[in-house]
Amino acid sequence: MVPFRTTGRAAFALALAGFCATAHAVPVHAQTMPEAPVLFAPPPPAQGSAMDAYDRTVFAETRALKDTARWALARADADAKPEALLADFSCAIGHALTDKSNPALFKLVSALRDAVKVQVKIQKNIVRRPRPFVGNDAPICVARNKDAAEDYAYPSGHATTGWSAALLLSSLFPTHTGQILARGREYGESRVVCGVHWASDVWAGFVTGSVVFTQFVSDPAHAELLDAARREIAAQQEASGGLDQKRCTIEDQGRMVAPLTGKP
Repeated sequence: MVPFRTTGRAAFALALAGFCATAHAVPVHAQTMPEAPVLFAPPPPAQGSAMDAYDRTVFAETRALKDTARWALARADADAKPEALLADFSCAIGHALTDKSNPALFKLVSALRDAVKVQVKIQKNIVRRPRPFVGNDAPICVARNKDAAEDYAYPSGHATTGWSAALLLSSLFPTHTGQILARGREYGESRVVCGVHWASDVWAGFVTGSVVFTQFVSDPAHAELLDAARREIAAQQEASGGLDQKRCTIEDQGRMVAPLTGKP
């Protein structure tokens, strides 16, 4: 493994830690407070920097995952619709979640997804970072978007969605927190495996997802949705089964692939 990978990762981790320390020192305001657009995560790596080299190396190395089970999981994770998100976290929670079995939870996750889309669009339009597959023919796990040049990369919307959903679900299913957060990480990493995001896009998505989650649960407008989901879950404490065990096994194995830290 090349030396700059550790250096780049450490530099980004320090920037991330500094940001998080600052973020916790600032009072959380409900979304009624108008603010100028601001980046939630550190800016993306400068061209030619160690972190930029790390991003490019990770992208090149993870192309070797094409047609593996991890590649198939990344393709499945590309669907970020609310009903797909419930299915994506079902194995981690221990029983099948659907819009039919958990309508209140579905409404809550749908509202969170809407909040994510608003914030990610703002963030992406500030940075305007190109996707890693633009200008080359490297394999990616989804169909190439003809408008890819204007479909910006930073932060990853899927990583933001997956991490904010993981935080929300872990607050609702606290006995499964470890598995849920591990799945949220894996969900974000799928974007690197797929080849549609740089590694640092995903790190930025984790930060952005944390901020959006905090804003979302702090907004009184969502209190009724949260309460309804909690009541629904409490009434289903004995719920079990309905899982796709093959999918659960693939998810478990996928966590052993660590594209962000050097084990593709």
